[in-house]
Amino acid sequence: MRERGKSYAAVASALGLKRTTDAHAAFVRVLRSRPEAERAALASRESQRLDQLEQRIRTRDAAGDAAKLERRLVALGALRERLA
Repeated sequence: MRERGKSYAAVASALGLKRTTDAHAAFVRVLRSRPEAERAALASRESQRLDQLEQRIRTRDAAGDAAKLERRLVALGALRERLA
């Protein structure tokens, strides 16, 4: 689903999961189960999607609440760490 551009919220909803972090954890589990070459390609594409998300967060939240921006960037950093 992530390969088709679905957000973690959409993935969680489709899988009947309560939280987006559960969907991310499921993605990471699947990622780790793949052969190395496929894993590297999947991780690279996911990293690009996270880069795009960071741009949207910075664009949307830059003029707004600094604490909200920081909170979202910290959460994004956690997604990146779990992907590595």
